[in-house]
Amino acid sequence: MIETRAINGVVPVVLTPFTEDESIDVPALERVVEFVVSKPIGGMWVLGTGSEDMNLTFDKRLEVARVVSRVNAGRKPLILGAGFYALEESLSFMEQTADMEVDGYHVMPYHPLLSQDRLKWLYETLADAASKPLWMYTSGNWSAQLNINLLVELKKHPNIAGIKYSNVNAVLAGKVCAMAEPEFQVVTAVASQHLASLVMGSKAHTSSLGSALPEPMIQIYDLFQAGDMSGALKAQRKLNKFLSIFASCTKKDNFIQAADEKYVMSLRGLCEPRVSSYYRESTGEEREAIRAGLRELGLVEGEVWEWTEV
Repeated sequence: MIETRAINGVVPVVLTPFTEDESIDVPALERVVEFVVSKPIGGMWVLGTGSEDMNLTFDKRLEVARVVSRVNAGRKPLILGAGFYALEESLSFMEQTADMEVDGYHVMPYHPLLSQDRLKWLYETLADAASKPLWMYTSGNWSAQLNINLLVELKKHPNIAGIKYSNVNAVLAGKVCAMAEPEFQVVTAVASQHLASLVMGSKAHTSSLGSALPEPMIQIYDLFQAGDMSGALKAQRKLNKFLSIFASCTKKDNFIQAADEKYVMSLRGLCEPRVSSYYRESTGEEREAIRAGLRELGLVEGEVWEWTEV
Protein backbone atom coordinates (compact mmCIF):
# COMPACT_ATOMS: atom_id res chain seq x y z
CA MET A 1 0.00 0.00 0.00
CA ILE A 2 1.32 3.49 -0.88
CA GLU A 3 1.12 5.70 2.17
CA THR A 4 0.00 9.27 1.63
CA ARG A 5 3.10 11.36 1.11
CA ALA A 6 3.38 14.83 2.58
CA ILE A 7 1.56 17.27 0.30
CA ASN A 8 2.87 20.82 0.24
CA GLY A 9 2.15 23.56 -2.28
CA VAL A 10 -0.38 23.92 -5.07
CA VAL A 11 -2.51 20.84 -5.78
CA PRO A 12 -4.33 21.03 -9.13
CA VAL A 13 -7.75 19.44 -9.36
CA VAL A 14 -7.25 17.55 -12.62
CA LEU A 15 -9.97 18.53 -15.07
CA THR A 16 -11.54 15.84 -17.27
CA PRO A 17 -11.23 16.39 -21.03
CA PHE A 18 -14.00 15.07 -23.29
CA THR A 19 -14.35 14.13 -26.93
CA GLU A 20 -17.30 15.37 -28.98
CA ASP A 21 -19.44 12.38 -27.94
CA GLU A 22 -18.57 12.99 -24.24
CA SER A 23 -16.16 10.07 -23.99
CA ILE A 24 -12.96 10.58 -22.03
CA ASP A 25 -10.40 12.25 -24.30
CA VAL A 26 -7.46 10.04 -23.32
CA PRO A 27 -4.69 11.83 -25.31
CA ALA A 28 -5.84 15.17 -23.90
CA LEU A 29 -5.95 13.79 -20.36
CA GLU A 30 -2.40 12.51 -20.82
CA ARG A 31 -1.33 16.00 -21.90
CA VAL A 32 -3.03 17.61 -18.91
CA VAL A 33 -1.30 15.25 -16.48
CA GLU A 34 2.10 15.78 -18.10
CA PHE A 35 1.50 19.54 -18.03
CA VAL A 36 0.72 19.76 -14.32
CA VAL A 37 3.40 17.24 -13.34
CA SER A 38 5.96 19.37 -15.18
CA LYS A 39 5.19 22.23 -12.77
CA PRO A 40 6.46 22.47 -9.16
CA ILE A 41 3.17 21.28 -7.69
CA GLY A 42 2.49 19.46 -4.44
CA GLY A 43 0.26 16.74 -5.84
CA MET A 44 -2.91 16.06 -7.83
CA TRP A 45 -6.54 15.88 -6.74
CA VAL A 46 -8.21 13.59 -9.27
CA LEU A 47 -11.95 13.08 -9.85
CA GLY A 48 -13.02 15.94 -7.63
CA THR A 49 -16.05 18.16 -8.08
CA GLY A 50 -14.11 20.44 -10.44
CA SER A 51 -13.34 17.31 -12.49
CA GLU A 52 -17.10 16.91 -13.03
CA ASP A 53 -16.90 13.56 -11.25
CA MET A 54 -20.56 13.67 -10.29
CA ASN A 55 -21.50 13.54 -14.00
CA LEU A 56 -19.24 10.60 -14.89
CA THR A 57 -20.27 6.96 -14.99
CA PHE A 58 -18.42 4.35 -12.98
CA ASP A 59 -16.58 3.12 -16.09
CA LYS A 60 -15.52 6.63 -17.13
CA ARG A 61 -14.12 7.29 -13.67
CA LEU A 62 -12.19 4.03 -13.84
CA GLU A 63 -10.76 5.11 -17.18
CA VAL A 64 -9.67 8.47 -15.76
CA ALA A 65 -8.06 6.73 -12.78
CA ARG A 66 -6.13 4.34 -15.01
CA VAL A 67 -4.86 7.10 -17.31
CA VAL A 68 -3.81 9.53 -14.59
CA SER A 69 -2.12 6.92 -12.40
CA ARG A 70 -0.29 5.46 -15.41
CA VAL A 71 0.97 8.80 -16.72
CA ASN A 72 1.89 10.15 -13.29
CA ALA A 73 3.70 6.89 -12.45
CA GLY A 74 4.15 7.90 -8.83
CA ARG A 75 5.93 11.18 -9.61
CA LYS A 76 3.53 13.35 -7.61
CA PRO A 77 1.19 12.47 -4.72
CA LEU A 78 -2.17 11.50 -6.22
CA ILE A 79 -5.41 11.52 -4.26
CA LEU A 80 -8.17 9.78 -6.21
CA GLY A 81 -11.89 10.53 -5.88
CA ALA A 82 -14.21 7.70 -4.90
CA GLY A 83 -17.34 9.64 -4.03
CA PHE A 84 -20.48 8.05 -5.48
CA TYR A 85 -24.13 8.40 -4.52
CA ALA A 86 -24.26 4.64 -3.89
CA LEU A 87 -21.95 3.43 -1.12
CA GLU A 88 -21.47 0.08 -2.85
CA GLU A 89 -20.03 1.91 -5.87
CA SER A 90 -17.52 3.77 -3.69
CA LEU A 91 -16.45 0.46 -2.17
CA SER A 92 -16.26 -1.25 -5.56
CA PHE A 93 -14.31 1.64 -7.07
CA MET A 94 -11.71 1.49 -4.31
CA GLU A 95 -11.44 -2.26 -4.75
CA GLN A 96 -10.98 -2.02 -8.52
CA THR A 97 -8.29 0.68 -8.23
CA ALA A 98 -6.40 -0.87 -5.34
CA ASP A 99 -3.46 -1.93 -7.53
CA MET A 100 -2.94 1.55 -9.03
CA GLU A 101 -0.18 3.97 -7.96
CA VAL A 102 -2.45 6.11 -5.84
CA ASP A 103 -1.55 7.69 -2.49
CA GLY A 104 -5.08 7.77 -1.15
CA TYR A 105 -8.79 8.24 -1.81
CA HIS A 106 -10.97 11.27 -1.24
CA VAL A 107 -14.74 11.05 -0.88
CA MET A 108 -17.27 13.84 -1.21
CA PRO A 109 -20.52 12.63 0.41
CA TYR A 110 -23.08 13.77 -2.16
CA HIS A 111 -25.95 13.63 0.34
CA PRO A 112 -26.53 17.16 1.67
CA LEU A 113 -29.11 16.23 4.29
CA LEU A 114 -27.16 13.54 6.14
CA SER A 115 -26.62 14.25 9.82
CA GLN A 116 -23.18 14.53 11.35
CA ASP A 117 -23.68 11.10 12.93
CA ARG A 118 -24.38 9.50 9.55
CA LEU A 119 -21.41 11.27 7.99
CA LYS A 120 -19.26 9.86 10.77
CA TRP A 121 -20.61 6.38 10.02
CA LEU A 122 -19.97 6.86 6.31
CA TYR A 123 -16.34 7.90 6.64
CA GLU A 124 -15.57 5.22 9.21
CA THR A 125 -17.14 2.57 6.97
CA LEU A 126 -15.12 3.72 3.98
CA ALA A 127 -11.89 4.04 5.97
CA ASP A 128 -12.31 0.53 7.38
CA ALA A 129 -12.71 -0.88 3.87
CA ALA A 130 -10.14 1.18 1.95
CA SER A 131 -6.81 -0.41 1.04
CA LYS A 132 -5.25 3.04 0.89
CA PRO A 133 -5.54 6.05 3.24
CA LEU A 134 -8.83 7.95 3.07
CA TRP A 135 -9.24 11.70 2.88
CA MET A 136 -12.36 13.53 3.98
CA TYR A 137 -13.65 16.17 1.59
CA THR A 138 -16.03 18.83 2.75
CA SER A 139 -17.73 21.71 0.96
CA GLY A 140 -21.08 23.22 1.82
CA ASN A 141 -21.71 23.56 -1.91
CA TRP A 142 -22.12 19.79 -2.30
CA SER A 143 -22.80 18.22 1.09
CA ALA A 144 -23.40 19.00 4.72
CA GLN A 145 -20.31 20.74 6.10
CA LEU A 146 -18.35 18.50 8.47
CA ASN A 147 -18.26 20.29 11.81
CA ILE A 148 -15.17 20.68 13.98
CA ASN A 149 -16.28 18.18 16.64
CA LEU A 150 -16.81 15.52 13.97
CA LEU A 151 -13.37 16.18 12.47
CA VAL A 152 -11.77 15.78 15.90
CA GLU A 153 -13.36 12.34 16.18
CA LEU A 154 -12.68 11.18 12.63
CA LYS A 155 -9.01 12.20 12.60
CA LYS A 156 -8.44 9.53 15.26
CA HIS A 157 -9.21 6.79 12.72
CA PRO A 158 -5.92 5.10 11.76
CA ASN A 159 -6.79 5.05 8.04
CA ILE A 160 -8.01 8.65 7.71
CA ALA A 161 -5.05 10.64 6.40
CA GLY A 162 -6.46 14.13 6.06
CA ILE A 163 -9.14 16.48 4.82
CA LYS A 164 -9.72 18.87 1.97
CA TYR A 165 -11.51 21.75 3.63
CA SER A 166 -13.30 24.14 1.30
CA ASN A 167 -14.97 27.00 3.13
CA VAL A 168 -14.95 30.78 2.69
CA ASN A 169 -15.36 31.16 6.49
CA ALA A 170 -11.84 32.09 7.54
CA VAL A 171 -12.49 31.42 11.23
CA LEU A 172 -13.51 27.81 10.58
CA ALA A 173 -10.75 27.31 8.03
CA GLY A 174 -8.19 28.53 10.55
CA LYS A 175 -9.45 26.07 13.16
CA VAL A 176 -9.18 23.18 10.71
CA CYS A 177 -5.68 24.23 9.61
CA ALA A 178 -4.66 24.10 13.28
CA MET A 179 -5.67 20.41 13.39
CA ALA A 180 -2.89 19.39 11.01
CA GLU A 181 -0.31 16.91 12.25
CA PRO A 182 2.23 14.68 10.47
CA GLU A 183 -0.37 11.89 10.46
CA PHE A 184 -3.30 14.15 9.51
CA GLN A 185 -2.90 16.57 6.63
CA VAL A 186 -5.12 19.55 5.86
CA VAL A 187 -5.43 21.03 2.38
CA THR A 188 -7.53 24.09 1.73
CA ALA A 189 -9.40 25.31 -1.33
CA VAL A 190 -10.92 28.52 -2.83
CA ALA A 191 -8.36 30.12 -5.17
CA SER A 192 -9.27 33.67 -4.13
CA GLN A 193 -8.21 32.78 -0.56
CA HIS A 194 -4.97 31.02 -1.44
CA LEU A 195 -2.74 33.49 0.41
CA ALA A 196 -5.13 33.81 3.35
CA SER A 197 -5.10 30.02 3.76
CA LEU A 198 -1.29 29.96 3.76
CA VAL A 199 -1.24 32.67 6.44
CA MET A 200 -3.59 30.53 8.56
CA GLY A 201 -1.15 27.63 8.37
CA SER A 202 -2.28 25.67 5.34
CA LYS A 203 0.59 23.71 3.78
CA ALA A 204 -1.27 22.88 0.56
CA HIS A 205 -4.06 24.40 -1.50
CA THR A 206 -6.22 22.69 -4.11
CA SER A 207 -7.92 24.34 -7.05
CA SER A 208 -9.39 23.36 -10.40
CA LEU A 209 -7.71 26.51 -11.67
CA GLY A 210 -4.46 24.64 -11.15
CA SER A 211 -5.11 22.53 -14.25
CA ALA A 212 -5.40 25.61 -16.44
CA LEU A 213 -3.30 28.25 -14.66
CA PRO A 214 -1.02 26.70 -12.06
CA GLU A 215 1.58 29.45 -12.50
CA PRO A 216 -0.10 32.36 -10.63
CA MET A 217 -1.01 30.05 -7.74
CA ILE A 218 2.54 28.67 -7.57
CA GLN A 219 3.85 32.23 -7.66
CA ILE A 220 1.75 33.16 -4.60
CA TYR A 221 2.95 30.06 -2.75
CA ASP A 222 6.62 30.68 -3.60
CA LEU A 223 6.48 34.35 -2.60
CA PHE A 224 4.86 33.44 0.71
CA GLN A 225 7.45 30.75 1.39
CA ALA A 226 10.20 33.28 0.64
CA GLY A 227 8.72 35.69 3.19
CA ASP A 228 7.72 38.26 0.56
CA MET A 229 4.27 39.07 1.88
CA SER A 230 3.98 42.27 -0.13
CA GLY A 231 4.71 40.40 -3.35
CA ALA A 232 2.38 37.54 -2.43
CA LEU A 233 -0.45 39.95 -1.68
CA LYS A 234 0.09 41.77 -4.97
CA ALA A 235 0.04 38.44 -6.84
CA GLN A 236 -3.13 37.32 -5.03
CA ARG A 237 -4.96 40.54 -5.84
CA LYS A 238 -3.91 40.22 -9.46
CA LEU A 239 -5.25 36.66 -9.56
CA ASN A 240 -8.50 37.70 -7.87
CA LYS A 241 -9.06 40.36 -10.52
CA PHE A 242 -8.82 37.65 -13.15
CA LEU A 243 -11.12 35.33 -11.18
CA SER A 244 -13.77 38.06 -11.17
CA ILE A 245 -14.00 37.55 -14.94
CA PHE A 246 -14.79 33.87 -14.39
CA ALA A 247 -17.54 34.84 -11.97
CA SER A 248 -19.38 36.66 -14.77
CA CYS A 249 -19.00 33.87 -17.35
CA THR A 250 -20.33 30.28 -17.25
CA LYS A 251 -20.14 30.08 -13.46
CA LYS A 252 -23.48 31.86 -13.19
CA ASP A 253 -25.17 28.95 -15.03
CA ASN A 254 -22.91 25.98 -14.27
CA PHE A 255 -21.78 26.90 -10.75
CA ILE A 256 -18.41 25.23 -11.38
CA GLN A 257 -16.06 27.07 -13.76
CA ALA A 258 -14.85 24.03 -15.72
CA ALA A 259 -16.02 25.48 -19.05
CA ASP A 260 -13.96 28.65 -18.60
CA GLU A 261 -10.94 26.76 -17.28
CA LYS A 262 -11.09 24.32 -20.19
CA TYR A 263 -11.23 27.24 -22.59
CA VAL A 264 -7.97 28.47 -21.09
CA MET A 265 -6.59 24.93 -21.42
CA SER A 266 -7.62 24.87 -25.08
CA LEU A 267 -5.60 28.04 -25.67
CA ARG A 268 -2.64 26.24 -24.15
CA GLY A 269 -3.09 23.24 -26.45
CA LEU A 270 -4.14 20.85 -23.69
CA CYS A 271 -7.74 19.92 -24.48
CA GLU A 272 -10.94 21.05 -26.15
CA PRO A 273 -13.28 23.30 -24.09
CA ARG A 274 -15.97 20.63 -23.76
CA VAL A 275 -17.91 19.99 -20.56
CA SER A 276 -20.27 17.27 -19.40
CA SER A 277 -23.90 17.42 -20.44
CA TYR A 278 -25.37 19.38 -17.52
CA TYR A 279 -23.15 22.36 -18.26
CA ARG A 280 -22.80 24.85 -21.09
CA GLU A 281 -19.65 25.99 -22.86
CA SER A 282 -18.52 29.61 -22.82
CA THR A 283 -19.79 32.05 -25.43
CA GLY A 284 -17.66 34.07 -27.84
CA GLU A 285 -18.12 37.20 -25.76
CA GLU A 286 -17.09 35.37 -22.58
CA ARG A 287 -14.02 33.96 -24.30
CA GLU A 288 -12.94 37.42 -25.42
CA ALA A 289 -13.18 38.61 -21.81
CA ILE A 290 -11.11 35.65 -20.64
CA ARG A 291 -8.43 36.27 -23.26
CA ALA A 292 -8.15 39.92 -22.21
CA GLY A 293 -7.82 38.85 -18.59
CA LEU A 294 -5.12 36.33 -19.46
CA ARG A 295 -3.05 38.98 -21.16
CA GLU A 296 -3.31 41.22 -18.12
CA LEU A 297 -2.45 38.30 -15.83
CA GLY A 298 0.74 37.57 -17.71
CA LEU A 299 -0.07 34.91 -20.26
CA VAL A 300 0.98 36.00 -23.72
CA GLU A 301 -0.27 34.46 -26.93
CA GLY A 302 2.18 33.12 -29.49
CA GLU A 303 2.70 29.64 -30.86
CA VAL A 304 2.29 28.51 -27.26
CA TRP A 305 0.74 30.46 -24.41
CA GLU A 306 3.59 31.12 -22.01
CA TRP A 307 3.74 32.56 -18.47
CA THR A 308 5.80 35.73 -18.20
CA GLU A 309 5.32 36.44 -14.46
CA VAL A 310 4.84 40.16 -15.07
